[in-house]
Amino acid sequence: MMADYDESAEMLQEASDDMLPTVTGRFSKAALNGLVKSFNSALEVAGFPGDYPAFSGDQTSLPTDFVRGLAMMADAAEETDSGVSITLDGVADDRGLMLLAGKLDALAKSDAFKKAMAEPEGVEVEVEMKAKPSDEQMFMERA
Repeated sequence: MMADYDESAEMLQEASDDMLPTVTGRFSKAALNGLVKSFNSALEVAGFPGDYPAFSGDQTSLPTDFVRGLAMMADAAEETDSGVSITLDGVADDRGLMLLAGKLDALAKSDAFKKAMAEPEGVEVEVEMKAKPSDEQMFMERA
């Protein structure tokens, strides 16, 4: 049963990863790690561990898990009305990575983002419980 759940979750993750943009270009280790630093800071503000690992060298594409995290930050920026617009469109070089890092830094400093991330998800609703009416009370209400 648990294996079926894990397999379904993996298939769902693969399907959603297929919808992510592919970010390719020429990215230096220094620019990549600057982006990682900004990404980790935004994660920490959102209440998650900021533990995405540093890159050990230059890259020609961003890993899927990193793109997934960046896409989640872009969604969070929009949903929290942070005033920061994050997009992966056009990121193809170090300049694009630096601009993206700047936007993540702005998101991490956004009061709207901080407030939204500090609030618990969901809404608490107060419910008043009443005793079930007796058969006699139900007949009296019908009359």
